[in-house]
Amino acid sequence: MVLAAATVVAVLTSRAMDWNHPLIMVLVAALALIGDRYEVQTPAGSSVVATHPAFVLGMVFLGPAPMLAIGQLVIFSNPASTRSRLVGNAAAYAVFLTIGSLVARSARDHLGVSQSSAWFALVAIGLFLVTWALNVAFVVGYMRWLEGWRIDRELAATWRPLLSAHIALACATAILVYLVASVGAAVIALSGVILIAYSRLQRDLLQAERHAETARQLAADAQEQRDGLVRIILDFVDARDQMTARHSAAVARYARRIAEAAGCPEAEQRLVHTAALYHDVGKVMFADRMFKAGKLTDEEWEIVKRHPERGAELVGHLPNHEDVAAIILAHHERIDGRGYPRGIAGEDIPRLSRMISIADTYDVMTGRDSYRQPVSSAEAIEELRRVSGAQLDGSLVEIFVEQVLAVEDLAFRHGDDADFEAELAVERDGRGVWRPVVPAAELSPPALEAA
Repeated sequence: MVLAAATVVAVLTSRAMDWNHPLIMVLVAALALIGDRYEVQTPAGSSVVATHPAFVLGMVFLGPAPMLAIGQLVIFSNPASTRSRLVGNAAAYAVFLTIGSLVARSARDHLGVSQSSAWFALVAIGLFLVTWALNVAFVVGYMRWLEGWRIDRELAATWRPLLSAHIALACATAILVYLVASVGAAVIALSGVILIAYSRLQRDLLQAERHAETARQLAADAQEQRDGLVRIILDFVDARDQMTARHSAAVARYARRIAEAAGCPEAEQRLVHTAALYHDVGKVMFADRMFKAGKLTDEEWEIVKRHPERGAELVGHLPNHEDVAAIILAHHERIDGRGYPRGIAGEDIPRLSRMISIADTYDVMTGRDSYRQPVSSAEAIEELRRVSGAQLDGSLVEIFVEQVLAVEDLAFRHGDDADFEAELAVERDGRGVWRPVVPAAELSPPALEAA
């Protein structure tokens, strides 16, 4: 129905003078047929062809009926795989070629600007972009109606490079229109260079997007595997010491709230959350008896003091986790320099590591599955303040007490509802805030041909 309507409009609005440029008509048809052979597959499988510069030339110098004939010649000389798609392509070309030709005619007749004028180049640029957008809109709508396929995700991923390429080609086509009007139709023969450059540019841009899409998918898969590896390590530790997973989740929640209350930017809040979530992976090196309550031997204590270093080493093997590893390495350092493993002091200890130290200390004291008999929140706060300035950062302790614990409910303060999987999901959701991992876009099925 759309094809028939566009055909009727093209025939009824045709003029005898539209057929007075047989050389231009032949050259435009030849260019369009050549351009149609330079087909480029988009990441989603749809087809983009390099016919539009030739079509815009024809719209400017020919009328709707000749352009309709050229468009159908292109479509039926290289038919689509199914009858429905063939009809859809024919209708799309008929619509934008007819409308574009009528717009070009109106500009010639009513603007009072000669085609050989530089000002007419602006008309050619606008005509190029509007008819291209019209064609794309028709293709998207038709495919959604015909087969329920959506290519909006593909367009969202590729519209910037495609728009840039089409603006550049629109300007080149406008120059070609000026040369044809000024010099003659023979100039069209030279436009094949533009057509080939156009097709190669589109191909390169879309192939680059395809490679980027593949890279994003591989990065997402690799990150899932790395998350799984860390989870396996923590599960292994948790199987030997049932407090580790819950404790890691609680410390991650506390540390993030401290960072938020201390005015840290969102990126640092996410970073400290991730580091706290993984801060005890180094315990994988502990012997079973070291997880039990009781006095450690000197040799075992030396192993304990190495677990931040071992955890930092494990996490440091993950790409883009260098900052996380540095925070884990220092989470048992003390303000007075008597901590481990390096014995650094004061401001030399990363600020986010100092936050984890406070969260770690508080949860060990209050958690019901802790190494020691749990104490009340009030007793834990008293102990935090007693060791502030020596073991812990005094200013951050007060932020934790006055701005975090004072406003949270009792369940949060005791860490009983902490859940490792929930905190791991939070870490995944916020990962892009502190490191450039981009989720892969969902690929759509093949679409119609777009000029």
